Amino acid sequence: MKRCLLTFVIITSFFFETSQAQTNLKETFQKGVKYLRAKSFVKAEQQFNAVLKIAQRKPVIKMSYIYKGFALNGQGKYLDAISNFDKAIEIDPDDAASYTDRGKSYIYAKKLEQAKANFKKVLTIDSTGKQAEAAYFYLGWIYLKQFKNKEAIEYLDRLLALVPTDAEAYFNRGIAKGNLFDFKGAIKDYDKAIRYKPDYREAYANRGVAKINLIPTKDKLGKKIDCLPDPCADLLKAQKLGDQSVNDMIFLYCKKCK
Repeated sequence: MKRCLLTFVIITSFFFETSQAQTNLKETFQKGVKYLRAKSFVKAEQQFNAVLKIAQRKPVIKMSYIYKGFALNGQGKYLDAISNFDKAIEIDPDDAASYTDRGKSYIYAKKLEQAKANFKKVLTIDSTGKQAEAAYFYLGWIYLKQFKNKEAIEYLDRLLALVPTDAEAYFNRGIAKGNLFDFKGAIKDYDKAIRYKPDYREAYANRGVAKINLIPTKDKLGKKIDCLPDPCADLLKAQKLGDQSVNDMIFLYCKKCK
């Protein structure tokens, strides 16, 4: 999965008042944000702990738990991060983004069923916006990891209805279709992934393999094949872009294409 699970949206000042105490609190909070941006996750956690000791307003407390959760994710403390997202959700149970954040932490913790439950909760709150897009993507990815290809395709279809230029969604849907032996459908999805991301080396690699899989076994079995021009063009392109996973396929089918 190429989407970064540690991405976050920074909100810094809208919930602080103008008193001296609030000014000091805001400075501590913003230090935490600065450390998060610098990926100094331990220092960020310390700053948000300091905020949580003295903050009284719910928006400040909620965002501190969320950003502390990000800092804990950065340290690999995924279950602790989940506990902080739990507390944020207790304060504001209607914030779809918090369920997205908690779902990502569950993915990190390899607790995929709990992750699915969070992303499905997102879809009860937001079915068309940015959080819905994230939920559809991660549900598609999880079902793909679980070899539930039809379910993966269903969620990726929904994502692509919202964002028809999402290269990763086409790539993942291509994998799912290939797993179901729909190699023609997979190739069409890899075509679109490459259209929207021209240097997508994994898509070139997978498209080349899918094209080889379309060749009947009787035409490959026991025969010396030195160059399959169309598939090999994809495999060689993937290799040129830095994908070394295609080397064996190139050795088998593309020796005279170079």
